[in-house]
Amino acid sequence: MTHEFVTILHTNDLHSHVEHWPRIANWIKTRRAQLQAAGHFVLTFDVGDFIDRYDANTQATWGKANVELLNDCTFDGVTIGNNEGLGLPRDRMEDIYSERRFAVLLANIFENDHGLPKWAEEYRVFVTPKGTRISAFGLTAAYDLTYPLLDWLPAQPVETLEKLSDRVIAQSDIRILLSHLGLPTDQSLARRFKEISVILGAHTHHLLPKGQMVENTLLAAAGKYGENVGEVDLEIDEKHQVVSERAHTIKFDNLPEVESASAFLENWRESGRNILENQIISNLPTDRSTLQQIDDCADALMEKFQTKIAMISSGMFLDELPAGQLNAFQLLKDLPHTIHPMKIDILGSDLLKLFDEINLQHDHLLNQHINGSGFRGDKFGEIKFYGLHEKQVDPKQHYEIASLDHYYFLPWFHSLQSADVSFDFKNILRELTAGYYREKYSHQEAV
Repeated sequence: MTHEFVTILHTNDLHSHVEHWPRIANWIKTRRAQLQAAGHFVLTFDVGDFIDRYDANTQATWGKANVELLNDCTFDGVTIGNNEGLGLPRDRMEDIYSERRFAVLLANIFENDHGLPKWAEEYRVFVTPKGTRISAFGLTAAYDLTYPLLDWLPAQPVETLEKLSDRVIAQSDIRILLSHLGLPTDQSLARRFKEISVILGAHTHHLLPKGQMVENTLLAAAGKYGENVGEVDLEIDEKHQVVSERAHTIKFDNLPEVESASAFLENWRESGRNILENQIISNLPTDRSTLQQIDDCADALMEKFQTKIAMISSGMFLDELPAGQLNAFQLLKDLPHTIHPMKIDILGSDLLKLFDEINLQHDHLLNQHINGSGFRGDKFGEIKFYGLHEKQVDPKQHYEIASLDHYYFLPWFHSLQSADVSFDFKNILRELTAGYYREKYSHQEAV
C-alpha cells in the first residue's frame, strides 16, 4: 500500500479585511483543484475572527455576508474567535450560521444548559479514500469574565481537551486542533497533549512562515487580515500515521491577481453602505465635533449607569457628525469599535492611583497607536473625566464611574484591577450612542 498525502489550507484572523478575499478565495479554489488532481486529500479551515463589525457589510448583515464567503469557498470547518463569540449577540450567532455549509467546530463554549450551541460541533471526523481518519476540533479563548454576560458558559482549553481526548483518539488516526487561543497556549497544549498532530493557530495574530514543531505537534499560523495564507502537507503511511509534515505560508502579494477583485470589493462596500445609510437614527440640529461627541458619550454613559462621573478617551471618535439626518453608516465610520459600556466602583485611594497612571502616561498615550481590545481607531488620545476633579477625591470614599471596558483590558491602568467593574455586553458603544441621539433628537426636524 502506497503512502497518501493530506494537505490543509488554512486562514485565520481575517477581521473582515475582504479587500484581500478575492485573491485568497481564488487561491483556495485553484490550489485545492491542483492538489486533488495530484491525488491529495484536501481540507480547508478558518481559525476564527473571520468576522469584524467595523466593516459596513459585516455590520449591515450581522456577519451573514461573511458566512457566504466561506460557503462559496467550500470550507470544511471553522472555529470562532472572540469577534464572533463576544462581538455578536447569541441570536445573531444562531442566525448567521443557520445557512452554513461547513462545520463550526467549537468544543468549549456552552449554552446555559451546558449543551453545545445547536450550530456547533464538538469535533468532526473526515475519512480519506485510503481509510485514514482525521478528526478536527476547535477551541476558542475562554473569557470567564465576559462570555457569561452573553449567556454563554466557557470552559478552559485544558479541561476541555482532557474530557475530549480519549473519544477523539479512539475515533481517529490524525488529530487537528483549530485553536483560537494564541501561540503561547498552543505551545503549552502541544507539550501536554502529544496526541495532537497539527495545531492551526490564531488569536495572537502570529505568523509561522515554516511552522513550528513542539514535541510531536506541528504548529501552523497565517498572521492576520489575510496578509498571508497557510498550507500544511502531511505524508501518511499504510498504518495511517504521519511520517512527514511540513507547513508554510504564502504572502498575499504573491497570490495571483483576480480580474474581478475591484468589482467584488465595490459591490461589497456599496451593499453594506446602502443598507446602513437607510437606517436613520435621528436628526442632529447642529454639527457634532469629535470633542462634542465626547461630551455626548459621557452623558449617555452617566445616564445609562445612573452615575455622576464619567471617564472616556478622545480617540474613540473618528469623524465629525454633520447637522441633519444621522444614519447608521455615518455612526459606524465614526465609532467602528466593538467596545462596551462599563461601570466602575472604585475606592478613592485606588482612584488617585488611576489619576497618577493617567497623568504619568499622558504624553505617551496622546499619540499612541493601538489596535485591539475592541479598538478600531488610530490613536488612544486623552482621557477626560466628567463630574470629578482629581483634587476632589477622598481616599476613603467609593466612587461610581461610567466608562468603557476598553480601559480595563488595556495594560496601562493597573489600578482598575482593584475596582469592582460591571460590563454591558448586550450593547456596544456605537449602539449606546445611537440610542442617546435617537432619544435626544427624535423630535428634531431635518436640517
